[in-house]
Amino acid sequence: MRNSLLEFSSKEFLIFLFFLAVSATFWFLSTLNDTYEKEYPIRIEITDIPKNIVITEGLPDTIRVTLRDKGFSLLEYSFGDELRTIHLRFAQYAKPKGKGNITQGDIQKILKSRLLGTTSITSVKSDKWDFYYNYGSMKRVPIVIEGQLLPATNYYVTRTVLTPDSASVYASNDALDTIRAVYTVPQNLVGIKESSTHNVALQSITGARVEPSSVTMSLIAEQMTEVTVSVPIKTINVPEGKMLKTFPARVDVKVTVALARMAQIKPELFNVVADYNDLPNNINEKIKVKILMRPRGIVRAHLMTSMVDYILETF
Repeated sequence: MRNSLLEFSSKEFLIFLFFLAVSATFWFLSTLNDTYEKEYPIRIEITDIPKNIVITEGLPDTIRVTLRDKGFSLLEYSFGDELRTIHLRFAQYAKPKGKGNITQGDIQKILKSRLLGTTSITSVKSDKWDFYYNYGSMKRVPIVIEGQLLPATNYYVTRTVLTPDSASVYASNDALDTIRAVYTVPQNLVGIKESSTHNVALQSITGARVEPSSVTMSLIAEQMTEVTVSVPIKTINVPEGKMLKTFPARVDVKVTVALARMAQIKPELFNVVADYNDLPNNINEKIKVKILMRPRGIVRAHLMTSMVDYILETF
């Protein structure tokens, strides 16, 4: 009896599945017979470009076209090749003075030759319709970092390296005359504590092509410390027959330097001077001292005392 019931249930279930599939098929066919609108992405490609022509700013890779027709037709377009790519011959759309453009009408004309007679085009969308070209003019310009690179407290970005540090810009001669540099997209790095490497995109320039489109930005960050160095004061520009002495004879210089280089900071690497030409008009006033030379690689160096007493002797 149990086997009979199971067999009966199985038959009932199979019959149910059969009628479910039949009804689903009828529903699907009925649905596809209705009219719909569907948007399709279509690739755009400029072809037959002469060898001496450089496309500096091309058309968008893709436009979006909305079609209206019955579901059967729209389904066919989804799997067919009619809407995959539109090829545009350069000579047909290039205009004088390094500019070319296509229009919605151009796209619709091309598509209508590929579509069924029942299909209507309801919209054609593109980010832009123009492209720019030149006859191979190019120059190299430096790459400049735009934005802010802020280290954490007691840290400093001692070096910033771009690889490469310059870019090739292709554009018309008039445009190239106005381009002095290529800028990175704005950077906003805050609280930098360690060295790092970043892939950074370059900003585009209207009517020009920039190569490469991105660069590697390496940041060398170091922890900083302050150290005070006692440096002798030298006198300069003293006329023959005169002698200039300062009191004190040495002055403290406070230096901000990478922790790893602190031991390399020596007094003899500085040149602190009192200039005879800076003597005050009033002999009772003090003379100014200043730093003329300091070691490479330090962040800041400032005098703890900028004015000192002096004696001027004649002999």
